[in-house]
Amino acid sequence: MKKQLLVLTLGLFAILFTSAQTSVSVRDLQFVSVTDLAACKDASSYDGQTIKTVGIVMHNGNLTEVASGSVNGGYRPGVHIIDTATGAAMGDFNTIQIHGVYDDGQSQPVTALDNLVAGMIVEVIGEMGGFSGETQLSPSDASSVEVIGTTTAPTPAVVSIGLLNDKSRVNKLPTGEAWEGSLVTVENVTVVAVNAFSGGTRVSFDISDANGNTMNVSDRFIAQKLVGWVPRNASSPQLAGEFVAPIVGTQYESITGIVLHSENGCTGGTGRGYELNPFDTSHYKVGDTPPSITDVTRNPLVPSSTEDVVLSAQIIDFNGTVVSQTLYYTTDIDAENTSFTAVPMTLKTGSSDEFEATIPKAADGTIIRYYIKATDNDANESFEPFTASTATGSTSFYTVKDNGLSIVDLQYVLNPTSDASPYKDQEVTVKGYITASAKPYDLEDIYLQDKDATEWAGIHLRGSADLLELWRTEEVEVTGVVREVFGFTEIEVTSVSKTGKTAEILPIELPVSDSLGRANNGYEKYESMLVKMVNDGGKVKIADPQFNRFGEWTAADDTAANFANSTKVQAGVKNGNNNSSLWVSVLADSAFETQDGILEVPLVKARQGMEMDALVGIMYYGFGQFAVKPRNNDDLEGFSVELDSAEYAKDTATNAVPTFQALGVTFYPNPASNVITVKTESNATGNVVVRSLDGRIIASKQVVGRATVNVAALTRGVYVLEFTNDQGQRASAKFVKL
Repeated sequence: MKKQLLVLTLGLFAILFTSAQTSVSVRDLQFVSVTDLAACKDASSYDGQTIKTVGIVMHNGNLTEVASGSVNGGYRPGVHIIDTATGAAMGDFNTIQIHGVYDDGQSQPVTALDNLVAGMIVEVIGEMGGFSGETQLSPSDASSVEVIGTTTAPTPAVVSIGLLNDKSRVNKLPTGEAWEGSLVTVENVTVVAVNAFSGGTRVSFDISDANGNTMNVSDRFIAQKLVGWVPRNASSPQLAGEFVAPIVGTQYESITGIVLHSENGCTGGTGRGYELNPFDTSHYKVGDTPPSITDVTRNPLVPSSTEDVVLSAQIIDFNGTVVSQTLYYTTDIDAENTSFTAVPMTLKTGSSDEFEATIPKAADGTIIRYYIKATDNDANESFEPFTASTATGSTSFYTVKDNGLSIVDLQYVLNPTSDASPYKDQEVTVKGYITASAKPYDLEDIYLQDKDATEWAGIHLRGSADLLELWRTEEVEVTGVVREVFGFTEIEVTSVSKTGKTAEILPIELPVSDSLGRANNGYEKYESMLVKMVNDGGKVKIADPQFNRFGEWTAADDTAANFANSTKVQAGVKNGNNNSSLWVSVLADSAFETQDGILEVPLVKARQGMEMDALVGIMYYGFGQFAVKPRNNDDLEGFSVELDSAEYAKDTATNAVPTFQALGVTFYPNPASNVITVKTESNATGNVVVRSLDGRIIASKQVVGRATVNVAALTRGVYVLEFTNDQGQRASAKFVKL
């Protein structure tokens, strides 16, 4: 028995201490046992180790198109490789993603990947890791990828979506994980949902097979970027996006692409499951297509009780003719779609493809649900929204309002799992009170909340430099366009005005371990609201002090609580993906004291069992998960370790931020094209940062008398330059990037 134990121990030692000089096959790096997969574990056994491997490049590197605000230059390269020993056969854990970023104090792109061509054989030295279920190998530095030969480019394998995901798009680890990173083809599928985002320059869409198994088709590559997308990859073969998004109901004979993993289900993630990423225009083979229903408009957008509403839409059939088009509506919020009132839509005067119909006026506060159905000459049917095709599917809706819109109207949805605002992409005007500001000792991000509502009452604001002048408690009226960013609702503000009123917004109390609220998307009604996570009758405890490698930790009513029974907390990180507070001491990893923003308060590393009376913050939604963002140390009420008290201004009327001149600092030029020079009097020291208008830190640099900040990579527009001296005094000013 002792001898066997010794052998096992030595074997484990060999795995844990594999050196970069020992080559490990791609399959061994990716492989996960049946036992682990059944237990919802899919991490590589080499996770965290530096290794060497060899593989065949599966697609040209210049086709990758991944924007990244955290990587120098704003772009992250990447390719996929397949094990050389398999004869380029897909499946069976034979493929892996090369994540083209290394760290030399900041995240740097491995641009050599952009020059790789499908069929090249490469040797890679790097560290094993992962993100949201995706196993990744990150090169050690810019020269850690070497071409050592060439062979035939790999070809796709035909697979069933049912091997990868179920009908709810939940990943099937036992049968799907072996295909992660593989080049596959799925056949005879139907588009069931389309999601355009990033200002209409990006799109992903869901497809289902005949059994209802569902998969997302995503845009890792330039092939699926929409018109208006400007390539981030300098080596891209295209100067702009060219993809035309399909409509819901489109039939595809086949779609080909790389399988990526966005974990959900039993692993605790809430991503998109296994998803497909085409990288060539030939990867989409369209079959028969139903009518297209687009450009649906409502006039007026916000009707009063004295106004009828005219619904119009463009309806076209690309391979035939439209034979009928009907608007369905109801004032019964619980009615099945099949019992709605039907109104034939008529051709709009002077148009060949725009149809309209009228919904009669209704009483103030009435919710009107509606959808459109079109049928072509081949009896193909389409619906807008698509889910209206079922008796209980989601429909569009609006609320009759005699007194104008509120934040609640923007956020409220009939079904929390279909969480897009009913005013998405529409210009609106609403009032509210500021709960988080861009000021020091705060989240340095702007949130607005309805004072009297207890649900659906908060929203994130971005886009206007005037937002930077707002203080907590101030009532403001904003006008802007409602945007959806991966399920997170916000207003892209064009104008801001203060009313002169102030009010303290009290947080909404929620149980810190409300697993039901998370599982059924019940937290959606609190998105962007100020909340207070509590443990009724006890303390709120840190359960997982290092929940992930992005600086997040979890809080719960029990230190043994799993993720499903915890609240995720974001603090101390500002980059392209996260905008949490630098005024919160408790961080998951000490590296974030200086990484992705400079921490403004003394670091306290999170430890399991640390506790507090309550956790206050803004409820945020990102990467498929809800999280609370405390604004400063005061939001960790009664923390078990003494924290520096916040000094957020209580008097918003008299507390003004010093000017650059008052601190003895100058900067030039303004406007700027390439660099900005910052000078201090008497060789004084401090720190200067460049922020976007929504408060995100884009660049940071120490100043000792004089410093230059490179802004050449920024897109044209207005930014904020912010200087903090060694006494903690801070000044900010706007500048224009040409």
